Amino acid sequence: MGASMKVAAIIAEYNPFHNGHSYQIEETRRQAGADFIVIVMSGDFVQRGAPAFCDKYLRARMALSCGADIVIELPALYSLSSAEFFAGGAVALLKQLQVVHTLSFGSESGDLSAFTGCARLLLQNSSRIHSLLKARLKSGYSYPAAMEYAISEIISRSSSSPFGLENPPGEPAFSLSSAKIHELFSSPNNILALEYCKALYSDCNFPPKNSQKQNPEKDRQNRGNTIYPFTLKRQGGGYHDLSYGNNASFISASAIRNILASSSRHSVKGYIPDKAYNLLLKHNLLASPITEDHFSHLLHYKLLSEQERGFADYLDCDKSLSDKICKNIPNFKNFTDFCGLLKSKDITYSRISRVLTHILLNMETPDFFRESLGQRRFFVPYARLLGFRKSAAPLLHAIKKSSAIPLLSKPADARYLLDKKAYSLLQQDFFCSSVYESIAAAYQKRPPINEMKRSPIVIS
Repeated sequence: MGASMKVAAIIAEYNPFHNGHSYQIEETRRQAGADFIVIVMSGDFVQRGAPAFCDKYLRARMALSCGADIVIELPALYSLSSAEFFAGGAVALLKQLQVVHTLSFGSESGDLSAFTGCARLLLQNSSRIHSLLKARLKSGYSYPAAMEYAISEIISRSSSSPFGLENPPGEPAFSLSSAKIHELFSSPNNILALEYCKALYSDCNFPPKNSQKQNPEKDRQNRGNTIYPFTLKRQGGGYHDLSYGNNASFISASAIRNILASSSRHSVKGYIPDKAYNLLLKHNLLASPITEDHFSHLLHYKLLSEQERGFADYLDCDKSLSDKICKNIPNFKNFTDFCGLLKSKDITYSRISRVLTHILLNMETPDFFRESLGQRRFFVPYARLLGFRKSAAPLLHAIKKSSAIPLLSKPADARYLLDKKAYSLLQQDFFCSSVYESIAAAYQKRPPINEMKRSPIVIS
């Protein structure tokens, strides 16, 4: 790749693509000086433990039509995991492409120094944080509240510096107020932003403090394959904000899905770029979206089939939650009702939804998920290409030349490019997409599409 070519990446779900996503692509290209934008996007199931609004190929087409250059699928193992593993898997994929200079992410605060400082804290005090976190979770606190407490405790006990850490050479001591810590853990976007920084820094030297302002190529070469964090303050409603109207053009994806799922006559047209809106209109998707409850019968069958052996082997599940699931199977009505039945003070709705989706999709906990933070290495052995713009040919060439992992464009070729372990992970993606397609095709009254015969989206 030419020294002058700069590549920025965005990790996303686009569920669905809206004005805020378009803004992020445009501003990342402008402020980071990016020649190309690479998107790592969730497949047919998303991080909160739910099916995507529409299939991954249509969402990829929307992104490409609205400014993205290449869209790569995040393996389902990571796209359906908690924030730490979602971010870790996506960043591991980007690092192995070996062409990305900048990772752009939205946040509620827009304060990069807070995220980078906290990331250092988490990485350099991982064992102490783990102990404090574990104790707090056992007491019934949610993960964000427990993490906020653990970080506050680390800071308050420090004596040599605000974090009890050695700051990188040339940087002043970093401090973080209680109010700022609370702000960091008050929204999903901030939590993800923190996890992105932690993943970026986990196996490399920390970038300089002013890395958002400049990414000198010479410094990049000296440091190796460093990806620099870059954050944009989120526009409009928060992640869970369902409000709309008031002449606002930025609302959350949750609010858009809520409008479409309701009987409201309010149109989503003003909140979605025209090209993306026209794609939804063309594919008859401006009506009730696919939801978890469309998978209720499949899930109920799976729960009945395996209740004797329990569910503790599945990702994010433990013996206690497995027992609770088994006890409540006779009361199963549908997916969302069952989540509400299992939710408690110490187990969030999102975790329950992810666990049930893991059970539905046969996703068990891999050994490397059990490793401590310092020892963990995320297994991402391929990059599945969902689509690209023809003008991104130079970037595709650079990836094929530099990448440490295969760039997969034809599912049928994967068997010859991957070893057994890597191909097994890809088969899990195929299975998840096939399950999704079986429900989507029936709901939309169309013939199902064979995942093995899908080709990447290509647009001019």
